[in-house]
Amino acid sequence: MDTPSPALMDAFGLLREDLYVHLEEASYLADDDEWSPEDMDRARQLIRDLVFVVRGLLVEHRTQEGGHDCTICSAPWPCPVVNTIHTVVKDPQRQFYALVERVHENG
Repeated sequence: MDTPSPALMDAFGLLREDLYVHLEEASYLADDDEWSPEDMDRARQLIRDLVFVVRGLLVEHRTQEGGHDCTICSAPWPCPVVNTIHTVVKDPQRQFYALVERVHENG
């Protein structure tokens, strides 16, 4: 496997930093003590968007046809990405889990 050039590594770093800033801005919304109706609408959309992202990762990180390895990582499935998503989504100490449980109870 070829080693990426320094320019490409810098580009990857900038992309990662841009994504971190975007996520930090979304997290900032959660820390606001006074939400307007518009903030509530944005939070609802943010949940939808985050579910879309997680679902997209799961769709991409699946087993190869007839195999046991991830189509993206080529690691044994479940790959590290699927394991991480599972850990975060199913952790009873996290709010996503609590939100889903509340929906099941009321559903």
